[in-house]
Amino acid sequence: MRFPRQRIQFSRMHDGKPSTEGYIVLNLKGFDLEGVTALAIDVADIEECRRSGDKADEEKQRVRDLLGGL
Repeated sequence: MRFPRQRIQFSRMHDGKPSTEGYIVLNLKGFDLEGVTALAIDVADIEECRRSGDKADEEKQRVRDLLGGL
């Protein structure tokens, strides 16, 4: 099964634990996975998620800085 890009997320924090390399989060909600034995994720999709996640983190930090570090 090819995993859809829209259900892949990248985060530098998971369950309160930070990671320098980050985490790939696969949203499985709503999938009927009976009989599925493998998931294929394009590395390009993972890299795009990483860039998007990093950009979101940078934006959050920029807003914090504008608000005086709150």
